[in-house]
Amino acid sequence: MSLLKNRYLLAATFGHFSVDMYSGMLPLILLALTPQLGLSYSQVGIASMIYSLAGSLSQPLFGWLGDQRGARPMAVLGVAAIATTVGIMRFVDSYAWLIALAIIAGLGSGAFHPQGATLAARAPTAQRGTAASVFMLGGNTGFAFGPLFNTAIFAATGIYMPMMLAALGLAQAAIVFWALAVQPRESARTNAAASTTTTTAARAALSVIVVLMLVMFLRSWLHSSVSTYIPQMFKSFGYSNADAGNVLFSILMPLAIGGLIGGTLSDKIGRRRVLIATTVLCGPALWVLLQSDGAMVYGAGVVLGLLMGASTPVTLVMAQSLVPRGLGLMSGIVLGFTFIAGAIGVAISGVMADHIGLLQTMNVNASLPVIAAILAFLLPDDRPQPQPLTTNH
Repeated sequence: MSLLKNRYLLAATFGHFSVDMYSGMLPLILLALTPQLGLSYSQVGIASMIYSLAGSLSQPLFGWLGDQRGARPMAVLGVAAIATTVGIMRFVDSYAWLIALAIIAGLGSGAFHPQGATLAARAPTAQRGTAASVFMLGGNTGFAFGPLFNTAIFAATGIYMPMMLAALGLAQAAIVFWALAVQPRESARTNAAASTTTTTAARAALSVIVVLMLVMFLRSWLHSSVSTYIPQMFKSFGYSNADAGNVLFSILMPLAIGGLIGGTLSDKIGRRRVLIATTVLCGPALWVLLQSDGAMVYGAGVVLGLLMGASTPVTLVMAQSLVPRGLGLMSGIVLGFTFIAGAIGVAISGVMADHIGLLQTMNVNASLPVIAAILAFLLPDDRPQPQPLTTNH
């Protein structure tokens, strides 16, 4: 419970909610623009990829800047930048303008994420999984509510939607600015201790990082494809835009809860165990969702969301623990790679959908987490060691 009194973790979590709320609006904005601009599945995937690449490629740089100058400027700038661009996207009249705004919004996302992840990583070692899951809870909740906010704000404000979102985003940025008025910094002792990593340990860490990155690539491919194409797929089944958004919400809201459960559980039974168990079950859960109808769709969506979310904070903490120096830079690299993997994956899924159909493509994607779980067996076992009992003689 002490983590919930941590001002910096709470500020990072709120900022994560704000940034990812605007990210969560993008799938429905792309859905609305598909007939308006005559977009193909490939063009939708490319637009989503451009947004993700702008955010991911810039994260290591923004993470390094945060290490040098503090998280506050980058975090505030990130919230403000994405808020002032997403609303304008809804009213663009050309694909070129859509891509340009996607780049700016992506840079805003890239500026924020390493700062929040860094603050979460400064929790006590025994609570880092829980702290990361609280941080992820903010982002996943914001992403889940994004489609609902998009529909509600557009219905309430119409053509004034960009101004409304900009005002809301600037207010959120001001709250983050106030909450991060004083920032913790890593001590020189911590940095010096981290620099004593041996060559042998570094080589071992490198091999683990390669495997972990492959697992994250496959998981991110699935996550991005689900969030981008599930509304498109259910729209093709005859669902309205609002109902397609509700299906997506049924996945994304439990995803936030799954992250909290997975991160907390990983502190108790080990991160590798949680990663393997939750990842391997994502494949069957997605397959069931694709075969479901009626109320069953929403039940399957809840299960899929819980499983997808459970491994996200786990992989972040695993990667951060391998390279403890420069948490901002490392967080930027890890989160940036996650975005890149998702961007590449969603583009591949878009091309596949244009050739073999969207439903068939999503069925193929159901195999991705199974492969990821098999790879996760190569990661070291990190179960917490039981504390020895003390006896009096």
